[in-house]
Amino acid sequence: MLALLRSSLNTWPVRIFFILLIAAFGLWGIGNVLPDILGSDNSAARVGGVAISPQDVQTAFRQQMQQAAQQLGSPDQITPQMRLMLAEQSAARLVAQTATDQMANRMDLAAPDADVRREVFAMDAFQNQNHQFSRTQFDQLLQANGLSETEFLHLMQAQIIRNQLLDSVRAAATAPAVMVKTVYAFENQTRIADLVQLPFAAAAAPSPPADAVLHRWYSNHPTEFSAPEYRRITLVILSPDVLARDMPVPEADIRAAYDRMVANSPALPEKRTVEVVVAQDQAAAQALARQWTGGADWGAIQKAATAAGATALLLPNITASELPSAALAQAAFKAPANTVTGPIANGAGGWAVLDVTAVTPGGAAQTFAQAAPALRQQIARQRAIALVNQRVDALQDALAGRTPLERLPGNLGLAALEGSIDSNGLTEQGQPAPIPGTPALHQAVVAQAFKQAVGQPAALINGPDNSYFALTVDGITPATTKAYADVQPQVLASWTAAQMQRTQEMTATNMLQALKGGRTLQGVAEPLGLQVTTTPPLTRSGQAPAGVPANLIAPLFSLKQGESTMIETPNGFVVAQLAQIQTPNPDADPVGYQQLKASLSGNLADDMQAVFAGVVTARANPRINQAVIQQIAQP
Repeated sequence: MLALLRSSLNTWPVRIFFILLIAAFGLWGIGNVLPDILGSDNSAARVGGVAISPQDVQTAFRQQMQQAAQQLGSPDQITPQMRLMLAEQSAARLVAQTATDQMANRMDLAAPDADVRREVFAMDAFQNQNHQFSRTQFDQLLQANGLSETEFLHLMQAQIIRNQLLDSVRAAATAPAVMVKTVYAFENQTRIADLVQLPFAAAAAPSPPADAVLHRWYSNHPTEFSAPEYRRITLVILSPDVLARDMPVPEADIRAAYDRMVANSPALPEKRTVEVVVAQDQAAAQALARQWTGGADWGAIQKAATAAGATALLLPNITASELPSAALAQAAFKAPANTVTGPIANGAGGWAVLDVTAVTPGGAAQTFAQAAPALRQQIARQRAIALVNQRVDALQDALAGRTPLERLPGNLGLAALEGSIDSNGLTEQGQPAPIPGTPALHQAVVAQAFKQAVGQPAALINGPDNSYFALTVDGITPATTKAYADVQPQVLASWTAAQMQRTQEMTATNMLQALKGGRTLQGVAEPLGLQVTTTPPLTRSGQAPAGVPANLIAPLFSLKQGESTMIETPNGFVVAQLAQIQTPNPDADPVGYQQLKASLSGNLADDMQAVFAGVVTARANPRINQAVIQQIAQP
């Protein structure tokens, strides 16, 4: 989202990412860039007389390619058309940034050295465990990224200037109340329904049919009673996941990685559980505070608040930023636990009284003992990837020399497998084939096995997750239909299950028709001996509770109160009648309402920023050298 631009100085990884890649407008789709082949000009693009070099576009393009490869699982999945699209996007991003920088220069925006210093000193990446600026960490990180101090400070200064311009565009974006209330009502509306479950297994089993009926069922469902095609393969895998399993990692290395993780990760914020009462009148708030301090429990305070026209809220395990006002946050996170505090002006025209019932201290996200297993695995895999890269050439040479897979060198750390699999990766016994590595590698091996011809020489294949594999197809067992005599019990079971399913479908359909005719679900279900259950309040986006099929939620939210529907589940049918629609009251949830308002305001700010970027870019009359971009996109 464009919100990345606004928050780019809030966390060091985002800052370094934008500074190094020069991609402040990383996710903008700029449609106003005019491609043009610029004759003998060797620049990748020109914006207002400023040239963008092919090297800058190449750097941004390379990062785009790495991200795309991670998302798709392998660089091999990136098509030539995708490469060209990524190259064009990289150029468009640099064009948008250059145009914005030119606008900032024309407006004489500046970033004093003191501002740059303050921003740099506040970056988490450069702070030690005492949350103080560390010159050593500063120098190490810049060296690791190939930047001098002067270059980095210049880029930081440009980023600050750019943010001044962008923040001024975003500042006026505030979601109107009618929008917030409408979205709040839509997202938080709840619905309650009455249900009747009709499991397939609950239907009465029909009597066995004549043998001719079963023969006809057998003939009409051949795939159900067939053995799939199997391919016998010989397989070798060179995978970092396999090598990492037995790779020793000294504890000193794990502890050093943990120290780096703690130094580079923001500490978890303190969280508190707060009981709070908000009243519009100070006198009412004072009366509630006296009652609370006098020994009334939370239940009594809730009732008293309702009688006084106030709002009582339980805010479990929240951070200071999740409270709706700065004044309330400051009071809640300074108050001692189990002590009634207030009344205080909450900054939103009301008065708040609160009690902190639980405090979860902030600090490191994980202890060393908690983080060590994952860090050991991470270090082992990184070293295993390096080993794979060292050994893959030797594997390639052996395969190029037509060395049989079973005679490949034993010092390469290869995992070997021989056996038969079907197109789903199952053995002849119906079990998943024991192919080592990740599920993505498993799928790649199966796909290659059913694409490769019998006897075709093994070739090295670049698999997902930094792995390589090679295989031969040694034989094929064609798919065959099993003899009726061998599967007659399965045919009968299949026919019986289908009849029971049909019975329940007819029952559900008849019930639905009766409901549409004006009858109640209880009145329809009771003569059939069926039980009616009532759901808890359901939301559009919430997880379906136990006993409520997930695929029922969407149909329920398309009904009017009193209307009915039916759905099929893997185990039966469900008939449902919408019993109640509950409209939420945003006044009872000020925290959620303010959070939604902030989110919608951020979305509006993103839109305003995108429009601004498009206008600024178009006015700069940019031209992209399509010939250079196509050259960059070439493999």
